[in-house]
Amino acid sequence: MHHELSFPSKEMQLTKALLIRKYRLSETSLITVWLTQEHGKIKTTAQGAMQQESPFAGCLELFREVMISFLWSTKSDLHYLKEVTPVTPQDSLHVGYLTLLSASYFAELCDLFVEPSHPVPEIFDLLSRALKFLNKNRPTLRALRHFEKELAKALGIYNPCISTEESLCAAGIHLPPSRKKLLTRIFHTES
Repeated sequence: MHHELSFPSKEMQLTKALLIRKYRLSETSLITVWLTQEHGKIKTTAQGAMQQESPFAGCLELFREVMISFLWSTKSDLHYLKEVTPVTPQDSLHVGYLTLLSASYFAELCDLFVEPSHPVPEIFDLLSRALKFLNKNRPTLRALRHFEKELAKALGIYNPCISTEESLCAAGIHLPPSRKKLLTRIFHTES
């Protein structure tokens, strides 16, 4: 099935966002994947982001809540990042491998299940709350299960008659392999 991409406006967009993934586009530029409050998941090019004098220097940290301004592309789903402003003072995750693994798993779930340019403010809020929790608390099995359950509910695929894992998999998407590693590490720290 072919879906025609339609974007709200060619004007500059401003929205609260969480950086859930980034990778190189060229020697100096990045592709950044955001979960935004108003536009759902979007991909942007951060031109020159790898240069020392870049206006993006220090602003493209994974899992940090920021305000972004961007222009919609009329030709593809790769939009043009113009500005990134932190919402709060430095609040990045730096509490250890397990916390980083948990945050990565939550972000990866959002990346897998959220359609591009489809507003999902409840999923943005869920991820934002989860990341704030991880800034102050050790990851737990209860937190992991709560996130998965709330995600399934927000997606409208939660079935109380089966496990949350089965509800998510019933959508035809395989859960990230990092889930098994994360569960093993959490069990090890909780026992």
